[in-house]
Amino acid sequence: MSIPHPKAAVLFAALAVLASGLRAQDRMTLQQFIDTAVENSLSLRIAGRAVTGAEDRIREAKSAYLPQVNLAGSYTRISLVSEFDIPDLGHFKFGTPDNFSFRLAASEQVFNWGRTAKSVELSRLGRTVALDSVSLTAQTLAYQIVPIFYGVLYTQEAVKVIDSTLDLLAGKLAILEERYQAGLASDFDVSLLSVQISGLRSQKLDFENSVRKMMIAYNRIAGRPYDSAFVPEGTLALESVQEDSASLLGEARANRLEARQVENQRTMAQTQIALARTLDKPTVSAAFNYEFRNGFLPNVGQVRGNWNAVLAVSYPVFDGNRTSAQVAQAEVTLRAVEDQAEDMVRGFGLEINQALSDLTTLEQKTQVEEAKIEHAEKALRIADERYRNGLMSMTDLVEAQDSLDSARLNYLQLVYNHVLARYSLFKAVGRKIHS
Repeated sequence: MSIPHPKAAVLFAALAVLASGLRAQDRMTLQQFIDTAVENSLSLRIAGRAVTGAEDRIREAKSAYLPQVNLAGSYTRISLVSEFDIPDLGHFKFGTPDNFSFRLAASEQVFNWGRTAKSVELSRLGRTVALDSVSLTAQTLAYQIVPIFYGVLYTQEAVKVIDSTLDLLAGKLAILEERYQAGLASDFDVSLLSVQISGLRSQKLDFENSVRKMMIAYNRIAGRPYDSAFVPEGTLALESVQEDSASLLGEARANRLEARQVENQRTMAQTQIALARTLDKPTVSAAFNYEFRNGFLPNVGQVRGNWNAVLAVSYPVFDGNRTSAQVAQAEVTLRAVEDQAEDMVRGFGLEINQALSDLTTLEQKTQVEEAKIEHAEKALRIADERYRNGLMSMTDLVEAQDSLDSARLNYLQLVYNHVLARYSLFKAVGRKIHS
C-alpha cells in the first residue's frame, strides 16, 4: 500500500462537526447509515410480503392432508307427484311436493403417490427462495447506500480543500488591492485573482449542492424527511486488498445469496419433476356422507337420516401424454437452472477480477497523484516567491495554485473511487455489510 503525502493525509482526518446546530444523533457511522436505511426500506417491506404469501401457500398445500368437509341443505318444490288409489287399500303417494335435504359430506385422499408431500415440499422451497430474496434485497440496498455515505465524505473534504485555497487567495487579494491603490499592481492582476476566487466559490457551490442531493436521496430511501441533515462519521482511506482471485471466487460461491437462490431453484426444479411424474399414478380416496331428507317410502313426508361410505380408486390409464409433457417441461427448467448456475459462477469471476484490476490501477494512480501534489506544492512556493520579487506574473501564480488544487482534488477522487472499488469487491464475494 502506498503512503499518502503528509499534507494529503491531513485531508482524510476524521470529519469535524459541520455545524453546531446539528443534533448529536445526526452523526452516523457507516453501519448506522446502512441499518437505518435497511430498517425503513419500502423495497424490503415489499419483499417481506412475498414471504407471507409463500407461507400461505404452504398452508394451502398442507390442506390436502386434511379431510374436506361440506355441509349442504336444499328445498325443492315439485308440481307433479305420482299418486293413485287402490280399492279397499287406500290412497298411495310415491313422492311429496315439498322435499327437504340436509347433507354432511366428508372426503379425503387416502393415497396419491406422494403428490401432496411433494407439493408441500415445493411450497416450502418457495418460502426459502422468498426469504433469500429478502436478504438479497437488504444486501443490495446496503451496497447502494455506500456510495452516498462516502460521496458525502468526499464532497465535504473537497470543500475543505477549496475553503483552504479561498482563505489563501483572500489574503493575497487584500494585499494586492493595497498594492493597486499604491500604484504597485495592475487592475488586471486584481481582476484575475477576483475571477479565480469567484470560480472556486462556484465550484464550492456545486459540491455543496451535490451533498444536499445525496442527503435527499438517502433520506428518501431511509424514510426520513427530505430536509433531514446528518454528519457521516468516518474517513476516506485507501486500503489495499491482498487476497487473490481464486480464494475470493471460493468465498463468492459460498456466500453469494444469488448462488443460494440458484441452488434452491435447482431443488425446486427437481421436486417439480418428481411431482409431475405422480400425475399418471393411481389415487385412492374415501368419502362419507350423512343426510337428512324426506321422500322415503312408505311415509314420503317424514324426514329420515341415512348415510353412505365410498372407497374409490382412480387410475389414469391414458391422459393424452399430458404427464410426459409436464415432466419434459420440468426437466428443461432444471437444465436451464444448471446452465444459469454455471453462467453465474463465471459472472462472479468477472466481477472479482474487474474489481481487483480497478483497485490495482487506482493504487498506482494515487502514487502518481501524490508525486504531483508534492511537485505542485514546491512549484507554488517558488511561484509565490518569484511573484513577490516581480519575476512572475499573477497569471503564472494563479496557474500554480490551480495545479495544486487540481492535484489535491484528483487525489481525493482517486481515494473515493478506490473505496467504492473495494466495496464492489466485497459485494462480488457476498460479504454482508449490514446488521
